[in-house]
Amino acid sequence: MLVPASPALALEDIEIGGGPHDSGYMIYHDNGDTFQVCDIRADGSGVNGKLLYKPIGGDWRVIKTKVDGGDAGCGKFKEDVNNFGDYQMKLYSLGINRLIAKSRVFNE
Repeated sequence: MLVPASPALALEDIEIGGGPHDSGYMIYHDNGDTFQVCDIRADGSGVNGKLLYKPIGGDWRVIKTKVDGGDAGCGKFKEDVNNFGDYQMKLYSLGINRLIAKSRVFNE
C-alpha cells in the first residue's frame, strides 16, 4: 500500500503576511532552513518575526526572533528544522504589536 508523503515532509517554502494591508512578510526556505523577515511599509514601524518550537510532549516556546525595518533588505536567520517537534512562524507589526499572520504547524 502506498501512502502519499505528508506536506510537512515535502521540500517547500512557507510564506506568511505580505497582503495589501500587511506591514511585512516572513518566509521559511526549506532548502537551507533559512528564515527571512521583511518590512514592506515606509511607515517608521517595523515587523518582528518569531519562530516557535514545540518539542514532542512539550510546550510552545519562541526560539528565534528577528526584527526588520528602517533599512534596505530583509532580516535573515538560519535554524535547523527537524522532525523531533513542531514549528510555527508568527509575524507581528512593531508599531502596535499586532499579530499580522501565523503559519501552519510544520516540521521536516
